Amino acid sequence: MIEISRYILATMVAQTHLWPFGAAWTGNIAVFAFYTLSGYLMTRVLNERYGFSGRGTVAFLLNRVLRLWPAYLTILGLTLIALSFLPLSSFFSLIRMPTTLADIVTNLAILGQVTFDFRQWLPLAKPVVTSWSLSIELFSYVLLALYFARTPVRLWAFATLGAVAMAISTWYCAVGSEPAAYGPYCSQNRYGVLQAGFIPFAMGGLFYFHRDALSVWIKANWRALIVLLISGHAAMFLGDSLTATIGPYLGIGVMFCLLSVWTGEIASRTQDFFGRASYHLFISHMPIAAILVTGLGLKAESMFVFFATIVVALALSTGLVPMERTINLVRQRISSSVTQAEIYRYADPQEGIGQPSVQRVER
Repeated sequence: MIEISRYILATMVAQTHLWPFGAAWTGNIAVFAFYTLSGYLMTRVLNERYGFSGRGTVAFLLNRVLRLWPAYLTILGLTLIALSFLPLSSFFSLIRMPTTLADIVTNLAILGQVTFDFRQWLPLAKPVVTSWSLSIELFSYVLLALYFARTPVRLWAFATLGAVAMAISTWYCAVGSEPAAYGPYCSQNRYGVLQAGFIPFAMGGLFYFHRDALSVWIKANWRALIVLLISGHAAMFLGDSLTATIGPYLGIGVMFCLLSVWTGEIASRTQDFFGRASYHLFISHMPIAAILVTGLGLKAESMFVFFATIVVALALSTGLVPMERTINLVRQRISSSVTQAEIYRYADPQEGIGQPSVQRVER
């Protein structure tokens, strides 16, 4: 169920960019839902599989690299090849050849494509475009692994840090010379910046620690919650005052509801394919659409280019998924090298609210 939900969320992001029909905020909600899911999953594996020792942290971060970079570098390479023949920047200005050292380093490293201020990273080339969101994800992974994922208290501190940082970046925008450049109500300095991920990641982590209680409460009040979420989405049509402020955070509620009914079952091979394909669609839909529009002359911002992009991305996944499954064998060996004893050793009994016992740790 979670794998299919991930694919639907990626489709929502692609629809926002490629076939907008007056509801561009749906993509923002989907992105924050992704952050929340990542916060839950990363907190879970850090507490149950990798732990917080130096060895566990290195293993966790190495496996993040092996999970994200192979498909990303493949799509980046294909986009750069296409850029040699097609004017993809005419479709979207950020899809251009990296030329400066900053362009090259940030596109290879992913980290560095986003900073604490929205306008600071705009001059950078981003052939994959949505890689800026990956930069937020990776930065949040590092912070979770180094400190914040260990206890609920630390996760609340993570959320508080995000709220304070976004308040400062909003103030910086508001008193600046061009606040309009940040979008309505300085929204991009709370969305397209590193600190934007802190609250949804923290909320996902907190769901891990309080899953049982939250799941019971959500299931007991599901009718009211559905009405509330539908009303919240409908309210987004009222204007920028809501879409630019509270809009993205609806994604946290959406993901909480999905997680509450997820039993943790192992995905089937088909479900696993679509779960992995969601990542490929998310990072490839903009360059694919640029190729279709500039190379084949398809109409931009149309239903046809949207569905054509979905088809091409799925075809791309038929090659990327087998590659990732092979790499996953290496990732499993890395994660299994972190022993249960190491994880238990680094659990803090003074701060360990919700810490897993050694019996609960998954290899």
